[in-house]
Amino acid sequence: MSKITRNPRPHRPLRDPALRQLTKDQLIAVTSDGPRTTARWQAAVMRAIGELMRYSDTAREENQDLRIPFAKALHDLYAGRKSDAELTEMVLLMLEVETASLLGNEPRAGAVSGNDDR
Repeated sequence: MSKITRNPRPHRPLRDPALRQLTKDQLIAVTSDGPRTTARWQAAVMRAIGELMRYSDTAREENQDLRIPFAKALHDLYAGRKSDAELTEMVLLMLEVETASLLGNEPRAGAVSGNDDR
């Protein structure tokens, strides 16, 4: 029986700049336990959720996906200053940081999403 080896995904070049930008803008704080979101980020997400809940389409349970308010919060913060690719990378990075603590995993600064073989 052969062992199937999962090949790691290549490092995405936008990950490090996204982490640096989010840290510079005080949305992520890099601690000894890894990156953590800040009160500033959490407030931006709460504002985005408040705005999204006003619309019946995004308020339905099947549309409640963390990527939606994360994307809105980042779009509001960086309106016109970041490309779609940069904003997408930031959404994925913030999702990774936020969910790592919920799952009991420690996020790793600069790690590639989906590259965790634990």
